[in-house]
Amino acid sequence: MTILLSIGIFLTILLLIEGCFYAYHAFLNPKTKALKRRLRGAVVAPSQRQFPGQMEVIKKKQVSSMLWLDALVTKLPRLDAIEKTLQQANSAMPLAVFILFSLTSASVGFAVAALSNTGLVVMVLCTLFGGVLPFLYMRRQRARRFKDFQRQLPDALDLVSRSLRAGHAFSVGMKMVGDEFPDPIGPEFNRAVEEVSYGIEVAESLKNLSTRIDCVDLRFFVTTLIVQRETGGNLAEILESISRLIRQRFELLGKVSALSAEGKLSAMVLVLLPFGIGALLWYLNPAYMTLLVTDPLGKNMLIVSSILMIIGSIMMKKMINFRV
Repeated sequence: MTILLSIGIFLTILLLIEGCFYAYHAFLNPKTKALKRRLRGAVVAPSQRQFPGQMEVIKKKQVSSMLWLDALVTKLPRLDAIEKTLQQANSAMPLAVFILFSLTSASVGFAVAALSNTGLVVMVLCTLFGGVLPFLYMRRQRARRFKDFQRQLPDALDLVSRSLRAGHAFSVGMKMVGDEFPDPIGPEFNRAVEEVSYGIEVAESLKNLSTRIDCVDLRFFVTTLIVQRETGGNLAEILESISRLIRQRFELLGKVSALSAEGKLSAMVLVLLPFGIGALLWYLNPAYMTLLVTDPLGKNMLIVSSILMIIGSIMMKKMINFRV
């Protein structure tokens, strides 16, 4: 146990120092900031420009600015899902740094469990929880960003519709949305417009947008636009209809949320009540409650009750969760 504790503390300190070193050089180093400013403001003279016949453009995947870490991470399989989650959460953290941060968090969980003199099972659970915690945070940020995008989408479609009625092209309307709206819909529409300016078809650019943003209403919009380009029709009226439909869905979701509020509160009370009563009984009579963690029958009762509570929570969530 002492050797494992020493190894865990050593790895935790090592990963923490490495993460701080990379964060400083990537975000806080004055030389890095000055270089980024020079690159953003650099203008290449016409005489120094290279033409397509004189150069070869190769898109290389780089997950960090540290070569050894980049080489290590690129050899690991099945990291595309994590990288996609980081992109959808609009995280500026590279994939390699995120993995390094997850390893540091797992090491911290291991060290805390080892210092607490817990059992091997608790130590493994704390280590796994520490490693998964950054990924859960990124998934929460991604879900929040998707929700913000869905809330901004009706106003963005109205703006595109008005620009079409004023005689502008569809790409101009998308550019107006990218300039006028904040994150997340503004930068995402700007990215779609940049893809169109690079030569990608509008339909393909919108498909890429729907891939980056998991939103049902956005898929409706993309599918409608593709069908309209093939069959024709008044695009401004179509966009207004989609915007009105999305707002009606929001109203229906609000009614469903109000009607299911009582069920959500009941589920919360039923989940928290056993823990509250258990804590109260532990405070009033510790000897009575100690049998649950010392006696084998008490441990089995805790395991069975935990499983039943998880099953009951899942069932109550399905009962109060409505998809519109």
